[in-house]
Amino acid sequence: MNNEKKLSTIFFAYQQFAAMIDLKKYDLTKNQHRMLYIIYALDNVSIKDILNLLNISKQAANVSLRDLISRNLITESKSPVDKRIKILNLTTEGQRLNEQINQEQIALLDEYFVAADNDWQKVMEKLADSYIHNLK
Repeated sequence: MNNEKKLSTIFFAYQQFAAMIDLKKYDLTKNQHRMLYIIYALDNVSIKDILNLLNISKQAANVSLRDLISRNLITESKSPVDKRIKILNLTTEGQRLNEQINQEQIALLDEYFVAADNDWQKVMEKLADSYIHNLK
């Protein structure tokens, strides 16, 4: 597979992966889900880290973060190193919700891996093909 094909496979596979879960049933937007996952995956993640990783503005993140805080899914605290920095953490409810979504994604990915005899490249190609097929 040439590099151009690899690039498009990765791009479309990610699009399919991101669309596999119906986030409406969790009352989450795509950005909120990404925020929860980043907070889960990284230790002591700051709001600035979230903005940089998602490549969004502070204004774009504010509504989503406030909603997650009001729903008791994340907490915001000041960094012990620099009081100007706000650190985000998952609450117990946020951890449970993130784990539920993760398990759903893992179960779907497991189906792809079983069908592809655990061949990573075949899984990526199948995800990419599914995404392109769903566009038509």
